[in-house]
Amino acid sequence: MTRIWPSIPQAMANARRTAHAPLGWDPVNHVLSRLAFGPTVATRHYVSVNGVSAWYRQQVAAGAAYSGYRGSPAVAVCGPLLSKTSVQVVALKNSGAVHEWDSTGQLCRVTLGLQAWSAAQMYETLVDFFSNHLNVTSSHDVWTTRHTYDRDVIRKHAFGSFTEMLLASARHPSMLTYLNLAQSTKQSVNENYGRELLELHTVGMIYSEDDVTNAAKILTGRTIGTDYRYVYDANKHWVGGVSVLGFTHANDTAAGGEAAADALIRYLATHPATAQHLAQKMCLRYVSDNPSAALVSALAQAYLDSGTRIEPMLHTMLRSDEFWQSRGQKVRRPTENLIATIRALGTRPASMDKALRTMEWSARAMGHAPLEWTAPTGYPDVAAAWRSSSTLVTEWTMHIALADSWWDGFARLNKTSLYGRTPHTSGEAITLLTRRLVGMTYSATHNAALQHMLGEPASTPMAKSRLQALIGPMIAVILDSPHHALR
Repeated sequence: MTRIWPSIPQAMANARRTAHAPLGWDPVNHVLSRLAFGPTVATRHYVSVNGVSAWYRQQVAAGAAYSGYRGSPAVAVCGPLLSKTSVQVVALKNSGAVHEWDSTGQLCRVTLGLQAWSAAQMYETLVDFFSNHLNVTSSHDVWTTRHTYDRDVIRKHAFGSFTEMLLASARHPSMLTYLNLAQSTKQSVNENYGRELLELHTVGMIYSEDDVTNAAKILTGRTIGTDYRYVYDANKHWVGGVSVLGFTHANDTAAGGEAAADALIRYLATHPATAQHLAQKMCLRYVSDNPSAALVSALAQAYLDSGTRIEPMLHTMLRSDEFWQSRGQKVRRPTENLIATIRALGTRPASMDKALRTMEWSARAMGHAPLEWTAPTGYPDVAAAWRSSSTLVTEWTMHIALADSWWDGFARLNKTSLYGRTPHTSGEAITLLTRRLVGMTYSATHNAALQHMLGEPASTPMAKSRLQALIGPMIAVILDSPHHALR
């Protein structure tokens, strides 16, 4: 029997009755922690006034209106190389105008800036998701083409069809270089891309070694021209019949090899196992480290029913009780914590270029610089991969640095403005800070711990409170809590 999924408001109402999450249940903070890189004052107000459904529709529209790098013009201008062709970047490098690492450095910084300040937040989470799903590490020898992979493959298709994204990926010089497809020929078939196409990009671990071999054979001929663009070289294509997971093709001419491989890629994109694999990973990203089989199957069905479109999977997820009951069941990865902190504080750049460079440095220090996971698996998205004492200490140092305006490139934070209004006592001030920073009022036990840190009762008048001197450390301690570490 086909399950009739509730509307988004009904799923939220169901969750309100039954949720027992690690954090206080609040739909506004929940959706903005999962489908955005964290709440801001403005986005929290918008969702509170207009509702989650309206925010979702607005974000779908924003994904189209602000695709590519248009979500923040101030950020985009810090990546002038990202609009250029590979030939143009190489020419600039050869003239001495730029270094070979400048294009990937700009891409890293612009990615961070858009995560922090783009108006198209849901789109940016999808860009991050698919950048990891179809990972090409920027640290590989792809400096000439990696920025065009981000622009023309991931960002172009993040709100569209996965089939079209996969086809574009299978023709892009960065992927062809990273997984050695450009070097694969009929005389020397390289199986690296063929294996990852099956295992990571589509069906998962259900293939045989014969499937890998046949996939690798039909994909031969895809290579890179002298202008750093994709070309199909029929002279390098292996000719002969192939069979891959139920797909068969005569593959009887070298000239027809490109179309034959495209047929395999389309077949894999629409395979039920691909739907399950992609749905599982999407649930890991947006719901919990242990999503139910029922939710995974629902997203997979939405994917297949829509012709491999991506947005219907998100909409199905939002209509599930499980999504709304999962508050606090995901850990923010280090750079997500950095971005969420900037958004919670309302931190603005004084110099955008300097701010982005500071963010890049911080992300590297935490081992989570965008697009730099060296293995083809992409950055992991489960708590066990990130929770360690060193990670916590690094994140806590980052919190106090942002709270006390230590870092270059950022406007000095007006800390008392975080209250929102003038508090009369230190207890009231702490309540206002926790509501602003983590979107909730702390329990009496947690408030007592913060008062203990100050060494004064909650009734202490602000004029006599140590909080006047210790507001920076207080902000940092609130951000150090699990309420901010979890998303």
